[in-house]
Amino acid sequence: MNAIEVKDLKKIYISREGFRRKRFVEALKSITFTVSKGSIHALLGPNGAGKSTTVKILSTILLPDGGRASVLGLDVVSEADEVRKRIGVVLDVSKGFYPSLSGYENLVFYALLKGFSFSDARRRAKEVLDFIGLEQMNASKRPYYTYSLGMRARLAIAKALFTDPEVLLLDEPTLGLDVESARAVRKLLIDLARSGRTILVTGHNMFEIEQIANSVTIIDKGRIIASGSPHELKSRLGLIHRVSIRVSGNDRQKLIDILKGVINIDRIDVEELGDAIKITVYVRSSREEIAQILFEVSRRLDVKILDLSIEEPTLEDAYLALIGVHS
Repeated sequence: MNAIEVKDLKKIYISREGFRRKRFVEALKSITFTVSKGSIHALLGPNGAGKSTTVKILSTILLPDGGRASVLGLDVVSEADEVRKRIGVVLDVSKGFYPSLSGYENLVFYALLKGFSFSDARRRAKEVLDFIGLEQMNASKRPYYTYSLGMRARLAIAKALFTDPEVLLLDEPTLGLDVESARAVRKLLIDLARSGRTILVTGHNMFEIEQIANSVTIIDKGRIIASGSPHELKSRLGLIHRVSIRVSGNDRQKLIDILKGVINIDRIDVEELGDAIKITVYVRSSREEIAQILFEVSRRLDVKILDLSIEEPTLEDAYLALIGVHS
């Protein structure tokens, strides 16, 4: 079952140029995608592509101008109140908190506004602070203005988790974080998905997204240009593997000639290294096929493989290829 369904979603912004003239900007142009329950789905795209607009519509903050969107089967327009009860949202990790209050006090105050009793607010605040790690960092009782950006990101996620939502909508939750903090947030998101929550996240860090996302939707200029798992996107594009092999033996040139005939090679570079040579090839074959062919050919010839590395294409490679085609 899908936790999030978006069908032909449209959004148009109107801005004024001068006293009378209006300018219409199509932020979303009939986008359609789904997010499976218990998965992490990433929305990717350049700045201004429509990612944040999509998150805000799903969060019931913005109204769409066409199409429909639902969260857990609830329409984000006609059933907005019910949707809000089931989602946790992070739009900016540095907003929505009082600087002079501690992390704990901020969460208790938020809970009271949400209708929690004082005792329940205190209990739940301690639970989520412990879960996201601020309690262990001895930071929960410190004033918010002393928090690092990583601590603020954790507190923002704690706030989103306060009502124990089934769906989390996170707009660039690791933006600007240091390596250690970003890694901690990534682990937290993976743990949350494993516990059954559905997470929709936006971001620009392709290495990070490839580590955590089960599926990806790439948006450019308000249109979806690709969807699928990171592996599916790379396979669909037939992206190139970079293979480096260092060999010795008398049949080194024969090896090169045979490789040209049996592997789909885009380019081949050869570097002399004394008694050995380093062969670098760029191929469109699978990793398994490349390794199998190399070892089979080397066994038939008077060559010895001294070193072998196969670098797989990344999600960033796929992203850049897709954006380049559609730009």
